[in-house]
Amino acid sequence: MNKKTIGILGCGWLGLELGKQLVSEGFPVKGTVRHKDKLANLKEVGIDGYILDLKEDKLYGDVADFLRNIDVLFINIPPGLRKNPESDFAQRMKLLMTFVNTATVEYVIFVSSTSVFEDAQDIPVYDENSRPNSTSSNGKKIYAAELLVQDFFANTTILRPCGLIGGDRHPIKMLAGRKGVSNPDAPINLVHRQHVIDIVRKLITEELKTSIVHAISEPHESRKSYYSQKAKEFGLEPPQFAENGKSVGKKMKSLYH
Repeated sequence: MNKKTIGILGCGWLGLELGKQLVSEGFPVKGTVRHKDKLANLKEVGIDGYILDLKEDKLYGDVADFLRNIDVLFINIPPGLRKNPESDFAQRMKLLMTFVNTATVEYVIFVSSTSVFEDAQDIPVYDENSRPNSTSSNGKKIYAAELLVQDFFANTTILRPCGLIGGDRHPIKMLAGRKGVSNPDAPINLVHRQHVIDIVRKLITEELKTSIVHAISEPHESRKSYYSQKAKEFGLEPPQFAENGKSVGKKMKSLYH
């Protein structure tokens, strides 16, 4: 039985590892990077590499060649809203989806974010049935991109990972030694990269069928408890948390794992 051809739009820290594992399982994988010097990383793990850069007004690179013969498209493009708050993420997705709609793609997995949900003092719980309610500009823009992709392509799954950890990537490295760290009693919402990859594999093989899935793997410990313990494990100076004021946060849950 021929395996589906997977296209990974954005072979960064998550996408490259996903592609590597899919190749090892016999899937043909095509992947994109924005810069030529990154193509060697794709070739090294058996990914057929393409240079593609998506702006609001133009797609730079041979998008038609990349999309040719792809069955499943995994879209993993950072919104870039921190560096450029004025960026129109939904417009970039609209431009992309006009190409996707004319290609062989049968199924789209769109990587979004849990920032589409609002933090609050009562620590609300959000699962896949919860309606996004972020009041922040970034959260609204990411939700707008979700809706646009779904409107353009009916057979789409929105994947909302919590904060990604794995390998040498962990937020304690940024928090170590800091003073006055906020929201000590709020729960952490983190997911290991491998857990996300396992979810994507289930979506590709249709072991999991859903239009929205949240990815979370770590227990909902308080920020103070969790990061204090992780500082010890990493041999780092623990952060000092602000004890005055009420913590705000949210608790992300999934109905599927």
